[in-house]
Amino acid sequence: MLRRVPHDGRIIVVGSGPAGATAALRLCQAGFRPLLLDSGSERSALGLTVRLCGFTVLKYRRPLKKRELVATGDPTAELFEDLAAGGLTNHWSCAVPRFAPEDFADAERAGEVFRWPIGYDDVAPWYDEVEPLLHIAGSPVGCDRLPAGKVRHARRLPADWEAVGHQAQSSSGRAVVPMPYAYGSETSLTASGTVFNSFVRVARPEIRAGRLDARYRAHVVRLEWSPRSKRVEAVVVRDPATGSETRLQCRAVVLAAGAVNTTEILLASTCPDFPNGLGNTDGVLGRYLHDHPLGKLILDLSAPISIHPPSYLTRPALDRTPPLYAAACMQWSGTDALAKSILRGRAGRLEWVGFNVFGTMAPSHDGFMSLDADRKGRDGRTGIALHVRHPPEAKTALESARDDLISALGRAGLSPRLRVWHVEPVGNSKHFGGTCRMHASPRFGMLDGWSRLHAVRNVAIADSAAFTTGPEKNPVLTAMALAARAASRLADELKAGDL
Repeated sequence: MLRRVPHDGRIIVVGSGPAGATAALRLCQAGFRPLLLDSGSERSALGLTVRLCGFTVLKYRRPLKKRELVATGDPTAELFEDLAAGGLTNHWSCAVPRFAPEDFADAERAGEVFRWPIGYDDVAPWYDEVEPLLHIAGSPVGCDRLPAGKVRHARRLPADWEAVGHQAQSSSGRAVVPMPYAYGSETSLTASGTVFNSFVRVARPEIRAGRLDARYRAHVVRLEWSPRSKRVEAVVVRDPATGSETRLQCRAVVLAAGAVNTTEILLASTCPDFPNGLGNTDGVLGRYLHDHPLGKLILDLSAPISIHPPSYLTRPALDRTPPLYAAACMQWSGTDALAKSILRGRAGRLEWVGFNVFGTMAPSHDGFMSLDADRKGRDGRTGIALHVRHPPEAKTALESARDDLISALGRAGLSPRLRVWHVEPVGNSKHFGGTCRMHASPRFGMLDGWSRLHAVRNVAIADSAAFTTGPEKNPVLTAMALAARAASRLADELKAGDL
């Protein structure tokens, strides 16, 4: 039986991950009191992270789960999710690089299908807006393909990595810089599994201050479209414990449940006006699914090298790569590495280095997610099918980044020897994007340049589902910036009576 809750003119935000929490905060700052819906319980983000001067000395968190799916592209594809307050920030590395102007230019040179309706200059003020929330430690000076952000703690690389950077720049045109990290240099005790959990750090303070309401264990089933008003007027949620459904009336909706779950909700929101999913006028909902190809690399060296702060080898210049195919390398620098360096009598230095090598892939209309009505999960949700695989060019880009790093280390006199190299399955990076992408034309995207559904003006999408393409960089900071931008525009139009 569907229970109805009276209309109170609320803006509903779905999801308390980084984008959802940021959108909710921006709406609160604009004078609204939104309702935040989360599939987890209020205590589901509970964990413990203790850090001293940027080093994690104690961590406890729940294990991350895989969702059951049908994989019709790469049969080994994985889909991770955490239906908990804060979402995947319960398991996040906290890397926060900005997308660069070159990332938008790379998409534009690939052709009309891949062109973002916005550019770096549109997003930059919103990076400035959200970066203070993250207490970033990183370089205050930008470089090609990695702009400087608003850092709280300035970092520079030790001399041994500066030597590697000189060699990388001269041989491959890549820069080596400190990787920017959220809370990367602070001493803190956090009641979550990571030092930055978006619910704990952003949403909960607003809830406790009475500026934001939250409803937990609220799994969103669908959005209800009104053919009379030509807008979404309600959100239907299910209690996973009882199976009961409640209809929450609303004034506007911000969906921020993740690239797969956000689009899952829209696909399930069918009606006579939108039989193939809410706002899906041109059949692109769920299409252009892209992944963040990921390689794991360990190199043994002839001499020890610094492991902190972690280094970042940028992607090459555009003229050195084919459109939408490049990769960058992110050094490992965790507690385990620090402990091993201390035990070996070289605190902060090791005779081996490990890297995550993140790459890109050109989104394709043939890469998509869909609902699998013939399968039901244990929680009663409709099954998911992923139709995606890494193109051969993606593997080539990963290997090129690996080889350029090895070359730079060798030129710096460190005689690197390959110990481990493998490419992870599709989805392992947990950075899916593009299923409800921005594009100026509804033929190629669901959203306009303000993250609003072309066909449903009171629904905004505020997570990586909105990404037109996926650069090699961690997507969280950009999702937060776009969420703040979208929520600010939504608030302005609601105040002006334009929605």
